[in-house]
Amino acid sequence: MSGVLRHWRAGVRLLGGALIVLGAVALLSDLHITGGGLAYRPVAAGEYWHKWDPPSLNLLQAIVERYLLPQLWSHVLLPLLLAPAWIVTTLKGAVLMGISFIRKSA
Repeated sequence: MSGVLRHWRAGVRLLGGALIVLGAVALLSDLHITGGGLAYRPVAAGEYWHKWDPPSLNLLQAIVERYLLPQLWSHVLLPLLLAPAWIVTTLKGAVLMGISFIRKSA
C-alpha cells in the first residue's frame, strides 16, 4: 500500500472515530437527569445546524430545491435533519470507518 493511501485511510479513520465520539457526546447530552429520573429528549441534527449557522442551512435548501432536485430535499435531507443528531453523527462516523477498511483487490 502506498504511503499516500495509508495516510488517507488513517485520516478517514480518525475523522470517523471523532464523529462516533461526537455522536456519543450528543447522546449523553440528550439524556437529562430530572427529579423523576432519567429523561431522553433528542435534539435534531437540523436544530444544531440552525444554532451554529442558519444562513448556510437556508442556502443549502435553496440550492437543492432550485438547482438540483426538490425531492432530494424533502425525501432525503429533511428526514436526516429531523433525525436525532447523535444517530446521524454516529452513522456518518461508522460509514467512514467502514470505508477506510475497504481494500482494493489486486
